[in-house]
Amino acid sequence: MPVTPSIPATPDDAPVLVDENAGAWGLFVMFDEPTMASNERLSIALSSSGAVYESSSKSFTLVGDSPRNPIYIANAYPPATLPSFNQDNGQFPVKGVTVKMIKKSRSATPNKLQLVRLVKLAKELARIGGKVVDASNQPVTPIGFQSVIDGKAKV
Repeated sequence: MPVTPSIPATPDDAPVLVDENAGAWGLFVMFDEPTMASNERLSIALSSSGAVYESSSKSFTLVGDSPRNPIYIANAYPPATLPSFNQDNGQFPVKGVTVKMIKKSRSATPNKLQLVRLVKLAKELARIGGKVVDASNQPVTPIGFQSVIDGKAKV
């Protein structure tokens, strides 16, 4: 009888969620062909998700199911600056965004409901015309998304 290998706790295609420099768990959505029209679609997607623009940080916040673990949506290039999209769609097309939760402490673990929301939002934003990648710039697979939701992504 053949022996089937056991599935490791962290599969090889599990995305790397932690950006050590940012001190956050998150995913990136990189747009294939950014245009001002994709900025408009990004604005609509963020608005319909319930994200709120924070003028002080020039990013968006989505409280979602866990106010203690809000999801932040910021520009990936240059880091942290997004237009408000209200009266200003920006001067340049947004090339990509980071969808992340800030780590409050080294031992903290992300809220499961928020991980589900983070994955859902990343997938919605990717529909604008891009792909979801992890902190190592590797594309996230369907199994990888499930690893994120199950808390088995590499941290």
